Amino acid sequence: MNQISERKRLGGFSWRIAIAMALFQCTTAIADGTAVGWRGDGSGKYPAADPPTQWSRMSEAVDRLGFSAEMPPGADQGAGMADGVIREWFIAGPIAVTKQGDQEVALPDEAALAPIENQPAGDTKWRKVTLDSAYLDFNKLLGRPKDQTVAAYAFTHIYSTEGGQFRLNFTFINSAVLYLNGKKAANTGNRMSLDLNPGWNRLLIRVSPGEKDWYAVPIFHARGKAKYVEKNIAWRTSLPGVQPSFYGGGSGAGSPVIVGDKIYLQSEPHDLICLNKADGKILWIKRASYFESASDEEKKSPAYHDAEETAAKIDALNAIIIAGNAKQVQLEQKGKMENDLRKQMKALDRKKYANNEIPDVGYSGFTPSTDGKFIYVWYGDGVTACFTLEGERKWIRVDQRAAVEHGFSSSPVLVDGKFVVFMRDLLAFDCETGKPVWTTPIVSHEGLNPGNFIHGSLAAATIGQTKVIILGSGTIVRASDGKIIYQDTKMDTQAVPSPVVEGKMIFHMSNMNATLAIRTLPDEVTDPLKLETKRIAIDTSAYPKHYLPWHLSSPLIHEGLAYLMNNAGVLTVLDVQSGQVVYQRLIDLDPLQAHNEGAARGQGTSPALAGKYIYFLGNNGAALVIETGRVFKQVAKNKIENQTMLAHWAERQERFVANPVFEGKRIYIRGEEFLYAIGK
Repeated sequence: MNQISERKRLGGFSWRIAIAMALFQCTTAIADGTAVGWRGDGSGKYPAADPPTQWSRMSEAVDRLGFSAEMPPGADQGAGMADGVIREWFIAGPIAVTKQGDQEVALPDEAALAPIENQPAGDTKWRKVTLDSAYLDFNKLLGRPKDQTVAAYAFTHIYSTEGGQFRLNFTFINSAVLYLNGKKAANTGNRMSLDLNPGWNRLLIRVSPGEKDWYAVPIFHARGKAKYVEKNIAWRTSLPGVQPSFYGGGSGAGSPVIVGDKIYLQSEPHDLICLNKADGKILWIKRASYFESASDEEKKSPAYHDAEETAAKIDALNAIIIAGNAKQVQLEQKGKMENDLRKQMKALDRKKYANNEIPDVGYSGFTPSTDGKFIYVWYGDGVTACFTLEGERKWIRVDQRAAVEHGFSSSPVLVDGKFVVFMRDLLAFDCETGKPVWTTPIVSHEGLNPGNFIHGSLAAATIGQTKVIILGSGTIVRASDGKIIYQDTKMDTQAVPSPVVEGKMIFHMSNMNATLAIRTLPDEVTDPLKLETKRIAIDTSAYPKHYLPWHLSSPLIHEGLAYLMNNAGVLTVLDVQSGQVVYQRLIDLDPLQAHNEGAARGQGTSPALAGKYIYFLGNNGAALVIETGRVFKQVAKNKIENQTMLAHWAERQERFVANPVFEGKRIYIRGEEFLYAIGK
């Protein structure tokens, strides 16, 4: 049962009336009308769109895989594995684990196991299970273990028409051991290479429980060069910012914005890219780096002349990228030269061009803002700039603040003729000139983890005639002068989800204590500002988690329901008026969760309403489409498979962190390497 607490006690009837009235006038309160940026207008709702519900890009190799718990007779190739997910297993457990030397042993000669249903397995028996997602959730399938001295087994057969090398994205808790065709994998990790034989293969997994969780999530992908079959993908365009590091470097964390027939997005480390919406062709790349920020006096320095030579070489590579002829080695050269350029500018002024460590979302991992006339960008190294729609730079500046753990990650907002960014302080710049209007201290300038820090993006709203900015910490700032007019002392000290404004209501999900705060704005600003606040605790303890059951995604509010998804893919649908859970389930989003995935270490994109359906995008290329309403009804599951950094040590399935954007009959999905246009 959910526990409901209120900061200010309200009668149940009055609270229901307040919510009903606020939802009745449910138009998102964007201060500047035409301004768009993160998640469109901030709500994640695109009611005028009519996008497709089905699309795919899958390798022929994975599409031809089959699975079956038991060995099928004759030429039977099992059930198709079109999304790389095995849905039928024999499982057994819990089985006591003993130590033999430095080896853990549960069942004797486990490498040779080829079980059948009801065959004894220790004190248990093998039984067949059919899954509705990639999760082998042993807490649900076998019960919670009393301690960590037991193991669970899962066994299945995999059919491959031609055999060959595949990648297994593998999420598990504590420890796991994998056997393929009787041979133990050399290293069982989050990304593994498996060589399948032509025909049928035996796959066995042994998993040990964590303190409270016990699961495995194996997902197959192609490895290396592969042939792909696409459905409903109008075009895909390679972007230059993909990073070789396994940690991620923030590639593809920012969503695009659309103005007319052009698409604009930020790319590593400090590029603004414009694409033609019709065919995805890159029209231009403009840099907004320390180099472009230099003053006339700094340009006289010999150090700047060295930087000029590097910048010219980068410009030449950008021209090759625009022409569509860039090779991977040239993209890596670009990345190295961008680093050289940053170092050269730091030599010019160590304080102004501090060159902080790259954030988890990268220097470019933000969504631009636009008023339909200009594109406003902010980068995680302190550079802020404004461009015309044709790519002419109107102004640029640098404002430094000390780095924080995981780096800055809040997308900016346009409000009241100001471009507002967060980096320890809240800074407002005049949209016309770029000059600072006001600076409001939010967190300490000392320490990697200052209290009340936010990672979520900024939101704008209007209280009466007063335009305000809402932070992920619950703080509300007046847009005209930067004055803090409200603070919430009960929000997380590091707020990840972004607040969502619907009419007179603010919906804000905390990440650490899994509580949805619902605040109703008054009709006018008062001193002090008083908000009616309701808090609803979200319990996901019945479902798997990795590390912590955080909510990274922002809410979607529609027709009195709040759609909330946590980092493991648990969807909770709440009735906003009553605070009761309408339904809760683990949805089929094929996650890869590991500590070393940067911004992609869990499900973090927020649900979106496009036309009449709700869309969920997973970090591993899967997407789910469901109907709105009080009953879970899945419309389609979709998958984009793609290998980035081919033939590189960092080769991997492309990761997806940015929120999708919907317009007309298309969806624009930003991966770490490609921008995809979904539609005919």
